[in-house]
Amino acid sequence: MPNAHVICGEGGTFLHLGWTTVSTFAPIERFPLAALAVARGTPFIDIRPVADGIAFANLPRVTRDGSVDPDPCGSGRSVSLTTYIDMVEALGARIANDPRPRQST
Repeated sequence: MPNAHVICGEGGTFLHLGWTTVSTFAPIERFPLAALAVARGTPFIDIRPVADGIAFANLPRVTRDGSVDPDPCGSGRSVSLTTYIDMVEALGARIANDPRPRQST
């Protein structure tokens, strides 16, 4: 599943697996399914360091099939997982199991 990912923030842990989202109001360490997914390499987005909650809330959603939304504006807009990670990382989130291609230096 190319868009499977885990997000952990003050609101709890959210595990996104394609069309399914599982959530709990607990840190990832207390959510065995999410902890297992991260241990197996699923991208993990830790939003606890993000201070601007409004900017985070205004981020687009991640597309379910990896496609790019032709009109990424307005309600219902969506972007690829890698684009979403770029955006949330700019807000201060930490990324584990980053799926983006590594840049050679």
